[in-house]
Amino acid sequence: MSDLYIRVIPTDPQWQPTVEAAARAAEYVAELFVGPGDHVESVEPVFHERVTLIDGGEYMEDIFCSRCKASIGVDWFWDLLISRNGGRGAGEPTIDDLGVTVPCCSAALTLPELRFEGPVGFARFEVSAMNWTRQVRDLSDAELAAVGDILRHPVTQIHAHY
Repeated sequence: MSDLYIRVIPTDPQWQPTVEAAARAAEYVAELFVGPGDHVESVEPVFHERVTLIDGGEYMEDIFCSRCKASIGVDWFWDLLISRNGGRGAGEPTIDDLGVTVPCCSAALTLPELRFEGPVGFARFEVSAMNWTRQVRDLSDAELAAVGDILRHPVTQIHAHY
């Protein structure tokens, strides 16, 4: 069986809210799934000890250099994460150093500067909504702004399918 997620993350990978603000944000996100035909299995705030890859699962198709626009490839990215995690390929990959030299043009960039087809993010906090259905797929700009207001920090969303 597969799982669908909407993962709402801060725009700054290092930033974390207070526990209270995180709980309020999760409550707000849960309320977004109460319309006719809407449903969500669970919504919870998740704190990560270190910056963690917030990936799109099966939605992640390719990665492109933001400098020269070349395809870098998902294999290069996963190899990089495994090498930075002491050879660990399982679990949630953590990333202490977001800096990278891309193989296509040797530009020094950060991982968030790369263009991911099937968006991903990097964060130490997320509001995770699991197995949801809703009339509209994406959270609207207004809904994301409301979560950002609750957390006191701007947020974005990552869709995932595992």
